[in-house]
Amino acid sequence: MQEFLDAAKSKGATDEILAQLLRGRGWPEEDVHRALADHFEARSGLRVPVYKRSGSARDAFLYLLSFSTLAIWAFGLGSVMFALIDRWFKDPLSQNNYYTGTYYQIADSLACIIVAFPVYIFAMRFITREVAIHPEKLESGVRKWLTYIALLIAASILVGDLITFLTSFLRGELTARFVAKVATVLVIAGGVFWYYMGSLGKRAPVSRSADE
Repeated sequence: MQEFLDAAKSKGATDEILAQLLRGRGWPEEDVHRALADHFEARSGLRVPVYKRSGSARDAFLYLLSFSTLAIWAFGLGSVMFALIDRWFKDPLSQNNYYTGTYYQIADSLACIIVAFPVYIFAMRFITREVAIHPEKLESGVRKWLTYIALLIAASILVGDLITFLTSFLRGELTARFVAKVATVLVIAGGVFWYYMGSLGKRAPVSRSADE
C-alpha cells in the first residue's frame, strides 16, 4: 500500500481520491489513514502529533467536586433565605415556638456555605487555570456531560418552582412569604443555569496556519 501511495502521490493524486480507491478495494479506513500518515511523515521528516484526550480522571474529579460543592452551598443559601423569610413574614396561625428552630437551621446552613463555597471557588479556579493553559479541555466530553447534567437539574428545579407558583396562584393561596420563597429558588437555580449555559458557549480556539 505504501508503494502505491507514494507512486500515486507523485502523479498528483489527492488524499481523498486515494482514500476512496483503497476503501473501495476493501482496505479498512484506519489502515488507509495510517498509511497516509506514514507517507507524510516520510516526506516531511516529522511525526504526526499524537492527540491527547481532553478528558481525564482528574477532570472528572474536579468537575464532580465543583458540582457537588455547588449543590451543597446553593442548598445552604436557599435554606438560610427560607429561614429569614419565615422570620420576616411570620404566619399568625403558627405557634410561637414554631420559630425556635430557626437559629439551628441557620447555623446548619451557614456551616454548609462556609465549608462548601471556598472548596467550590478553589475547584473552579483550578479548572479555569487548566482551561487557560489547555484550551482543548473546553471540548472535553467529561466537562460537557457533567455540565449538561447540572443544567438538567437546575432546569428541573426551575420548572418545578414555576409549577408550584402557578398552582398556588390558580388556587388563590398566594402569600408574601410563599412568593418570596419562590423568588429565592428562582434566583438561585436561574443563576446556576445561566452561568453554566454560558460556559458551554465557550469554544476552544481553532489554530490557523501561517498562510491563513
